[in-house]
Amino acid sequence: CRSRAEALSNAVSLDILWDSTLQTLRISSLFPLTEQSINVSASSTRRTEVGIFSKDTPPNQKPHEIGVSGFLTVLGENKKPSGTLFGFPSRHRVADAYFSSDFVSPTGLHPTLRLTLSSNIPPPTEDECGLHAYFSLPRTIFADRYQFADQLFLASKNLTASRYTSLPVDLEAPAYTTKTWGSSVLLQLAPPSSNEPESWTAEVPLHLRYLEPTVSGKVDIEIPYPAVFWACESGAHVDLSNNPFDRTRLGYDGLFSENTVFWHATPQPATGDRIMTPISVPVLKEDGASLVGFGTAAAVALGFAWVLWKLAAVFAVSGYGSLSSQTQMESKKRK
Repeated sequence: CRSRAEALSNAVSLDILWDSTLQTLRISSLFPLTEQSINVSASSTRRTEVGIFSKDTPPNQKPHEIGVSGFLTVLGENKKPSGTLFGFPSRHRVADAYFSSDFVSPTGLHPTLRLTLSSNIPPPTEDECGLHAYFSLPRTIFADRYQFADQLFLASKNLTASRYTSLPVDLEAPAYTTKTWGSSVLLQLAPPSSNEPESWTAEVPLHLRYLEPTVSGKVDIEIPYPAVFWACESGAHVDLSNNPFDRTRLGYDGLFSENTVFWHATPQPATGDRIMTPISVPVLKEDGASLVGFGTAAAVALGFAWVLWKLAAVFAVSGYGSLSSQTQMESKKRK
């Protein structure tokens, strides 16, 4: 047992799962592709199965299932391994839809990201599903979560609600003073309710942060494509516990229940093979930065001098804390 535990130090991944309901501990590890020796001892106090499998396609396998075949033996019960072929459902599946992402022109400092989807039809399942988009935004751009509180505004953009926004998100800080890597946003989309497949769009309002000045007055940045998927609450007919490759709470899946199945729309790059959305950000030119600083300082100084001049004029006429004769007369008349 100790030697097997020490061998886990060479694994590329290690998962430990404890099921309190079934009182079962499952340890899964993945090792690099290399020749290995397997030493497993039998025990009368537990059932020990040893199997070697490779990817295969069992009969009647569904598109969203994974199939494996190989040899399996139970130590202490079988004399030799027996052939085995089986399949299990996958949590992440491919939907019959694709999408692209671009910015609505003109962009300015408050651009609108447009998602164009090829279909509004949910996946072929009896479960209740909702269409979502998960954004990983760099620090140069962000979404204002307060905008998503307006239901009429959301409806005009084919959005349903904001389900999650990473915090904190400073709405005023420029990019060069923001310490966080960026922010994450989970939005639920509102596809058309027609029964016939149709392409449609959803728009997401975003806001650019101020960037450092450049010679050209422009900075080109890129926004990664969001993950667009149908999240379906699976019923008792879907058992994901038998999938040895199933992993949960690795990212946005942690925002849903453990029984959720994801049907992903395929991203389609606008140009080339990069699933990134470019945008050109207007910034201050370097040759004008000094003039702006000088002009700002001059305006502040003139404003401060004007306030002092007005205060000095008032003090010269009436003095500090005293009322003018006209003010005193008006006060007596009111009494």
